[in-house]
Amino acid sequence: MGRADAGPRYATDAVSGNAAAVAETLGLAGAAGDRRHRPTRRTLRWVVPLIVAAGAVLVLWLRRAPEVPVYHLAAARRGDLKVTVTATGALAPQDTVYVGTEVSGVIDVVAADYNDRVTKGQVLAVVNTDQLQAQIQQSRASLAVARAAVLQAEATVAEVAPQAARAESLYAKTMISEQDLEGARAAHARAGAAHASAIAQLEGAQAALDVQQTALRKATIRAPISGLVLQRSVERGRTVTAAFQTPVLFVLAADLSRMTLSLDVDEADIGQVAEGQTAEFSVDAYPDSVFVASVRSVRNAAKTVNGVVTYQAILDVANPDLLLRPGMTATARIATALAHDALLVPNAALRFSPEAAVEGTGVQPSLAAEAAAATSARQRMVWTLRAGELAPVPVTVGMSDGQWTELTGGDLEPGTMLVVGVGDALSSPAASASATGPAGRPSVVPMGGRGAR
Repeated sequence: MGRADAGPRYATDAVSGNAAAVAETLGLAGAAGDRRHRPTRRTLRWVVPLIVAAGAVLVLWLRRAPEVPVYHLAAARRGDLKVTVTATGALAPQDTVYVGTEVSGVIDVVAADYNDRVTKGQVLAVVNTDQLQAQIQQSRASLAVARAAVLQAEATVAEVAPQAARAESLYAKTMISEQDLEGARAAHARAGAAHASAIAQLEGAQAALDVQQTALRKATIRAPISGLVLQRSVERGRTVTAAFQTPVLFVLAADLSRMTLSLDVDEADIGQVAEGQTAEFSVDAYPDSVFVASVRSVRNAAKTVNGVVTYQAILDVANPDLLLRPGMTATARIATALAHDALLVPNAALRFSPEAAVEGTGVQPSLAAEAAAATSARQRMVWTLRAGELAPVPVTVGMSDGQWTELTGGDLEPGTMLVVGVGDALSSPAASASATGPAGRPSVVPMGGRGAR
């Protein structure tokens, strides 16, 4: 019985031993062991799959196909090119007259207002003349006194002249002494001097009266020209003082149908502006209208504002409809050069460089560097696609309007598609729609506008 009972016990012990071995192998031998090994196993359960997934992603990334560049193209074309210089300025009438007063006093009458049309000689205002009238009366009295003094001097001359003559005769006969003769001569001379002084005082009194009468006439302010009243700076009852400078009362414009435009041209552009050039300008009051002008003169005096040097160009403007008004700010474009039927390329084609798109384009870095070194102020390089690869085309450039540039030399035909930029096929809807070319070949996206026709 004892042996029979030992058999199962030994089997149970063996099973328990195997379970313990398995538990020990799996790290489950005991509570303390479980607490020590459980975090490491849980970490491995998550880290290993992540490492495998990262490795797969890395392999796929290393084996991915190279990105296919998308080129934006525009065509060279023939057309007219106009080069302009842009400047701003203000409109003004051709003939502007500032009407003031040389007489001080209170304004009694104001006979003209804004926008009134006046004729030459028309009364605009009148200064109070009470004081002037009194001064004229005083001047007339002084003139009368001077005239009386002249008459008195003439009478004295008439009296002493015969006396001097008789003294000369008596002295010749030795009937009077030499002293008496000298006294007679001196009296005659004094009479003549007094007469001359009286005449001078008479002329002075007359001049003073003339000055007062002139001031009286100037107290009535009249229009010096026929035209339009642009500004009135005086009110009735106001006192004006003509001391160190003449106060301006009215501003008149002779004719608003002919105006001038004064432009401030930057010193970098003034060399292109010359007399006789045509210009177009616009004003904020009529944004949809374009007005025409011509350059009358370019002044040599420089004007510096905040460190910016400009020169003044004066343009003549026709204003038959009287739409333009003095003081309006205008933005003008002066046509400095014009080329007819020239071969034109977009400026973006001249700015394009393959250095940014060397990878995956078929362009060797040495070719890109050589093309960049071959460019100069007039010798430039544009790029086209030949058999799906970039190819440089050397050209000689002329003038530019900021968007298009004239070509004066180079082997380039109108209609040739030129590369103006490179982008990602997935970055823009237009690009992605055209990025379905053969594998390894760059896709092209024609750009809008006349250059792409």
